[in-house]
Amino acid sequence: MEIQYMNINDIDFTLTYEGYIWMSNEKCPQVFHPESQVSSNLFTKKNPFVVEGYLFNKQTGISLSIKYIDGEYHVYQNIVKKTDLDSQNVDTVYYLTQRMNIPSKEWTKFLRYWEKKTDSACLGMTVLEVEKEVFIGFK
Repeated sequence: MEIQYMNINDIDFTLTYEGYIWMSNEKCPQVFHPESQVSSNLFTKKNPFVVEGYLFNKQTGISLSIKYIDGEYHVYQNIVKKTDLDSQNVDTVYYLTQRMNIPSKEWTKFLRYWEKKTDSACLGMTVLEVEKEVFIGFK
């Protein structure tokens, strides 16, 4: 599975997403649960700006990771395939959300992808290392 770096303007805002967007002037992120549309206008302002976001579209498998670093957006897109959910090189991890402004506690759901690598610190044996974690919504 390949990570694709993209421009903020390349996001398909016609799709609905599950996830969150955290604005620079807010104590809590905007939560999109269940799936809903995200406005592209959130990304056109200088202030306030989107600090981070994780968005997932279930129909297409598009998972977006958005970070604002040193004055520019870094957007990474992953396409999650149905076969990824059953792969022996992928496991599911959950993280309890602490600052979501919602009535009950939510768990974010990520797929953790492992890859085999030769490790000289392990006498050249093959070890599993985390390649990436990809947001796939809420539990």
